[in-house]
Amino acid sequence: MDRDATARQVRLLGDVLGQTIAEIEGDDQRAVVERVRALSKAQRGGDEGAGRELTELVAAMPTGQARIVATAFAAWFRLVNLAEDQGLVRQLAQDRRRGAESDRPFPETLRAAVERFAERGLDAEAAAAALQQLAVRPVLTAHPTEAKRRTTLTKLGRVAEALRRLDDPTITPEDHDAAEDYLAEEVASLWLTDETRVRPPTVIDEVRNGLYWIDAVLFDLVPRLYRELDEAYRAVYPDAAPLEPGRFLRLGSWIGGDRDGNPNVTPEVTEATWREHQQMAIRLLRRSIDRLHAHLSVSERRGTSPELAARLAELQDAHPDAATQIAGRYPQQPHRQFLALVYQSLLATERHAGRTWRADRRRLPERYTTSAELVADLTVLRASLRSVGARAIADGRIADLEVQARVFGFHLVSLDLRQHAGKHRAAFTTLYRHYGEIDDYAALPEEEKVAVLERELASPRPLTPAIIDLDDESAATFSLFRLLRRAHERLGPDACDAYVISMTEHVSDVLAVLAMARDADVDASLDVVPLFETVDDLHRAPEVMTALFTLPVYRDHLARRGDHQQVMIGYSDSNKDGGYLTATWQLQRAQRALAAVADEHGITLTLFHGRGGSIGRGGGPANAAIRAQPAESVRGRLKLTEQGEVIAARYRDPELAHRHLEQLLHATMVTLLPDRAPTTTARVDEVLDACSELARAAYRDLVHDTPELVAYLHEATPLDAVAELKLASRPARRSAGAGIGDLRAIPWVFGWTQCRVHLPAWYGVGSAFTTWTEDDDTRWAELAELHASSPLLQVTLANVAMALAKADLTIAADYASLARPEVRDVVLPQLRAEHDRTVTAITRVTGAAPGEGDHDLREVLRLRDPYLDPLHALQVRLLSRLRDEDDGDVAADVRDAVLIATNGIAAGLRNTG
Repeated sequence: MDRDATARQVRLLGDVLGQTIAEIEGDDQRAVVERVRALSKAQRGGDEGAGRELTELVAAMPTGQARIVATAFAAWFRLVNLAEDQGLVRQLAQDRRRGAESDRPFPETLRAAVERFAERGLDAEAAAAALQQLAVRPVLTAHPTEAKRRTTLTKLGRVAEALRRLDDPTITPEDHDAAEDYLAEEVASLWLTDETRVRPPTVIDEVRNGLYWIDAVLFDLVPRLYRELDEAYRAVYPDAAPLEPGRFLRLGSWIGGDRDGNPNVTPEVTEATWREHQQMAIRLLRRSIDRLHAHLSVSERRGTSPELAARLAELQDAHPDAATQIAGRYPQQPHRQFLALVYQSLLATERHAGRTWRADRRRLPERYTTSAELVADLTVLRASLRSVGARAIADGRIADLEVQARVFGFHLVSLDLRQHAGKHRAAFTTLYRHYGEIDDYAALPEEEKVAVLERELASPRPLTPAIIDLDDESAATFSLFRLLRRAHERLGPDACDAYVISMTEHVSDVLAVLAMARDADVDASLDVVPLFETVDDLHRAPEVMTALFTLPVYRDHLARRGDHQQVMIGYSDSNKDGGYLTATWQLQRAQRALAAVADEHGITLTLFHGRGGSIGRGGGPANAAIRAQPAESVRGRLKLTEQGEVIAARYRDPELAHRHLEQLLHATMVTLLPDRAPTTTARVDEVLDACSELARAAYRDLVHDTPELVAYLHEATPLDAVAELKLASRPARRSAGAGIGDLRAIPWVFGWTQCRVHLPAWYGVGSAFTTWTEDDDTRWAELAELHASSPLLQVTLANVAMALAKADLTIAADYASLARPEVRDVVLPQLRAEHDRTVTAITRVTGAAPGEGDHDLREVLRLRDPYLDPLHALQVRLLSRLRDEDDGDVAADVRDAVLIATNGIAAGLRNTG
């Protein structure tokens, strides 16, 4: 990275921010901010006096001033993140140019993956067949600790745009000054925009925030990746027939469909979500056609294909008034007229989309019924252009439009539905009791539940009546499937092709959802997806799937789904249950076993990875994680969640988004290669089996068996204060309980991240390795050798080392001062002791202290810690003040300042949970 260029942009942003503070808040407030910054830097440089003065200054700071200081440092991190992103974009461009000049493909690109195919002996036909199997789907999810409003996202996008303009080497002095003025204007606007919300975001607010990334980046980026795969294949196999890769990259979402623990996701909200998707999809398709204005001015003298002439006549009949106007506006330009009439059909489709789903279904001849009809028209257009010698036009932006129509259709993204297995059991209990068939379905033994559901699936009778007369919650559970049928009728099966069952434990949990889907006549177009989350659930997963695969009623369902099964594995709850090392290893074991079960029964398996942003929730570099998966578990098919601040980090800039997706695709393509080496050996498996149990015991001893731990989490982290803030539509807990088991994994990780402990990402690792080696040098040496030979161990311990490098137990001790002594004195010593053990263990196994081998991470922390320290200090003092404040209005002001500090820490660490 050109650090000088990045440093210049950081200084510019700092100057602009300082001027903004002075102009809006006054020179005296800017002076306070500068004093805090100077003291913090001096403290990090070893000046203990500066540290004491900083503590005193922050402790005495009025809430209003604390808010300004917190806003200043939070804003600085947001702006610096943009500058660093721009530095990465700059570096990517330089590296790609160097690669092109040396005629070597840039690493981890689509071209590099296709060349690997050729190097491994795959001919063009075999490579094309392999690529037909490629299926990657990132799934956007909402994040309860991600508080950026869409307004803020838009403003940050404009700041990033100004930085790109300033990076242009051809910019004139006048344009440079104008770009700096624009930058100052946007920074002032950011400063004056409230970071807090007057109300919690609704689910639809969260839906629109998620759609922002489709609108701003992904809709135009996806065709580029399709084009690049085609170009890579033609470059490596120049004599081959054209590649038909299908839809290898699609996008999904949970936002508006994830009902698990969120009572605000009602069927009405899910319908509104699908309508938002449809309206944006059509609007973006129209936008792409708008950009082609005047592009198809191919003269009539060149001719057209017979197919286009015939279809043009049909479109003219469907839109007679528009056809007359278009013919007059574009005389003797049949291809241009054709696309203009396609646009008219889209407008009619958009008008129809605005009608309520319960309106009549009269067929309007001028609209598209399905996106496949639009794709067919674009295919006719491209073929006609080729036939008249306009291949460059046909295979350029028109081809991109066709990809957009195929991939995004009228559904935009596939909305997964999710609900807790217990809710389905409760709904069936209510239903059977209501009709006097079974008094307590939920209390039946598992064998009897399965028998009941098998009979239901084999019976022709409806499961529910035309009008569902049950309690509201049960009625909503069954009604959701009827809504899904309407979504398929309106938008096509791509609108939703997966229903995820949280906390799946038994075969009956899956059959219950299949029975509800069959009742609504959507079972043939829906994957029923068990989600195995806890360590015990992961152990049971192969047994559950084996039982399902041997049930005739379920195999009949799979036959209608092309003998394909999707299984989701949860990183978050397995980690919360057993700790990072145990969860990582049990996820590996489960994937191998699930792949073996699927192979044994002739089923194609797609594993859906429920990864979060932090290490403790399966985060870390995604491409490295994919390469570390068991060789048999991916095979070209990958589905994974993209959450919260990770979405912003990966998709904020088009070039960074492109790099992330091409790395995902590259890593997944490589899994299609035959005879991939395993990621572990038999000895690694044996050692990890033992260490996993030791790590789990150490982790559970603190997290589940130390009563004071729950109190510590509530008292020594900002969890409670933030739970009261208007951050998300979903509650922090699945139920009203106060234990660790009731707390969602995201706020669990969030609390430990904010106080700089990062416990979920490392706790138990040190105890496991220390106990297993018995402090014997020979066994430590063996661990080091196993680490050097195992991709899985390398990725796992690299993530642990990264988390330890970000942890700061000095800061954690400051947060611990908020806890009662009887709580703090039990938990904090255990955290310190295990932290020291884990640092020592990682150093002995990998040969480097956490962060020592990662120059970029060390540099980032060196630059960021002096700006994070004031935010941590402010957050601790504000939390203390909040807990002693009885005045509601004053407490609201303090909470507002706490939120600003919270967002600043998240921006500074670049993750929350």
